[in-house]
Amino acid sequence: MEPDPVSRIARELERWPAGLHELGEPATWLPPEWPATLAEVYRTFDGARLFHEAIELRPAAAVAREGERWAIGTAWGDDLEVDDAGRVWRREAEADEPTLDGTSLPRWLAGAVDAEALLFDRDGEFVDDAFDDEGDLSPTVDRARLRARIKRDPRAAGPRWTLARRLTEDGDVEAARDLLEEVVADAPELAWAWLDLARLSERLGELDGALDEAVAAAEAAPGSEHEAFFWSHAARLAASKGDEARRADLAGKARAADPTVVASYLAGADDNLAAGDTESATMLAELARAIAPKDLSVLDLIKRLATPTGPTGPTG
Repeated sequence: MEPDPVSRIARELERWPAGLHELGEPATWLPPEWPATLAEVYRTFDGARLFHEAIELRPAAAVAREGERWAIGTAWGDDLEVDDAGRVWRREAEADEPTLDGTSLPRWLAGAVDAEALLFDRDGEFVDDAFDDEGDLSPTVDRARLRARIKRDPRAAGPRWTLARRLTEDGDVEAARDLLEEVVADAPELAWAWLDLARLSERLGELDGALDEAVAAAEAAPGSEHEAFFWSHAARLAASKGDEARRADLAGKARAADPTVVASYLAGADDNLAAGDTESATMLAELARAIAPKDLSVLDLIKRLATPTGPTGPTG
């Protein structure tokens, strides 16, 4: 009989050298309210430490309900959670919200094991050229690991979103946009993915699409601390299109979401200029101008940014 997916994962892990992985014995009892796919893993092994603790699943006794999800362990330093539908969420340190990282724990685990295995040879040693001289993961291996995860769990938003960002870094904007379109189709609640898509459409000169996508970002984040930021980007894109009526409407939505939004952008731009980050200051100035194009403080900031030198030194 063909083994179930989790058993296949366990058998694969057992082929590695001793010490690289630690698997707990099968759980003898599990809470009846657990999602089926979470229980499926723990009936095979009760907790695990994989690839020198790159991935850790807590023993069942330590799995705790935290809000809407079950906290089950960590992966690559980020917290892992499973919701009542059995989906896996990862809380990355730099992200504001957890990301849907797997459509089920068995699929997520299969992809994570495949990805991590790309770093090791069969003796349990790191493969040559996996890391650069600074100790960072090589871009080639990094993208291969993401694709390995996507192959095992093709509908999971997290790995595809991350790969889209990597492709953007590589200059492969069309491929990145295609991938992001898939991500937001499957997970329309991901406001930041919508904004990433809007930025790529803007880079490609497709302002109509970029504006629609920025609006979708704002609509995906009602009541969030970033709602005004998303509406501001939509207003900026409307201004780029020369659509004054749309810009004014979107600017009003940004102000409604956060009445202090313009002041926040001005303060942030001043901080950026003091730190020598002209690029970030310029973006905040553009957002402020989209919301309040006649505000004297905004116009003064625009003027300062247009001046080659000033109290903060060169701005170009």
